[in-house]
Amino acid sequence: MAFVFQPGVYRNSNLYLLPRPVSTLRVTEGWDFQQFKVPLKAGDVHVGHSKDGLNILIEGQFGTQDGSLKLNEEEMFVALESLRMALDVTSDADKFEFFTYYDVSSSTYRKYKACSTIRLEYDLSSPHLFTYSATLHADDPAIYSTAPGG
Repeated sequence: MAFVFQPGVYRNSNLYLLPRPVSTLRVTEGWDFQQFKVPLKAGDVHVGHSKDGLNILIEGQFGTQDGSLKLNEEEMFVALESLRMALDVTSDADKFEFFTYYDVSSSTYRKYKACSTIRLEYDLSSPHLFTYSATLHADDPAIYSTAPGG
């Protein structure tokens, strides 16, 4: 199995690969439960565990986009505008799949479904290399191994 790190957004039959390099891709998972304490007894009890949706934190730079170098502020700004459009979600219909890896041997992606953007932050202060940070939320906590849209 040959995995290729390929973070990207897939929506409406369009794949948008994130600007590279991506320096951080961190996933936070959580569980919901009820906690009970019995008076005069040491300890407590947790019941009803269920998995929450998860958050994906991405940090990167506008060095390349789809393999093309971004050599000046104008090119980086155009790449920023594309990133903003790719991550824009205004309704449930706009939710997207978020890819983490491409599996060359099976032509499938490791991905999360029903994703939306919680936050996008970008730093334009360096004329040599813009940076960005995005937080996505996946309603569905499963990691899928399918073709795009599947």
